[in-house]
Order: sequence, then C-alpha cells, then structure tokens
Amino acid sequence: MPRTGVKEIRREERNPEKLRVVLSQIARPLFTETASTENVSQHGMRVLTQRFWKQGTELLVQSSNRELWGHGRVVYCQSFSHGTFVTGLELLARTGDWINRSLCPQAPKWR
Repeated sequence: MPRTGVKEIRREERNPEKLRVVLSQIARPLFTETASTENVSQHGMRVLTQRFWKQGTELLVQSSNRELWGHGRVVYCQSFSHGTFVTGLELLARTGDWINRSLCPQAPKWR
C-alpha cells in the first residue's frame, strides 16, 4: 500500500464537529483526561485539553461512549487560553469512522 505523504495528510478534509473523547497515556493507562475535539480527519485530530501533553507521547483516544478507539501520538501541544491547551494528535491506528460521527452534540464549553 502506498504511503501517504505529510503534505497530503495536512490537506485532507477535516470535520469541525466537537466530539467528547477520553485520552489516556499508553505508558500510564489509569491516568485519563476528558477532552473535546476541535476537528477530526482520517489521520488525526486537534483536541482541547486541560493538561500539557509532551510531544511524542502515545495516547489511547476513545469516544466518550467507548464506541470509537484510536492510538495516537502527540504532534504538538500549545497553550490556548485560561489554562487550556490545544493538542494535535496523529492517529496511528483507529476503529470506526471518526469523521462522519456526531457522538456528542453538547461538547464541553472551554473558557
């Protein structure tokens, strides 16, 4: 299977829907955080978080209803506003269709 280049991945369609997700560090699976996506694509997502995630950290990402799962890697984590962060995740593996799902119409509101 041909490998998709980074430029092609960055240009792919993104779904701006807000979905509730639970993040947990693969190395420390009992440590979790509930977060909200800003957008989702086939290869990644941008997530609003309450904590800083170090670049390269591998995370388990699951939808709040536990229907969809993903294995991701933190690409960036930047300060956003009022103690929140915006975190870019590359999806290394996933189940289900993250893009065409509206799992949580009432995603958390960030300050």
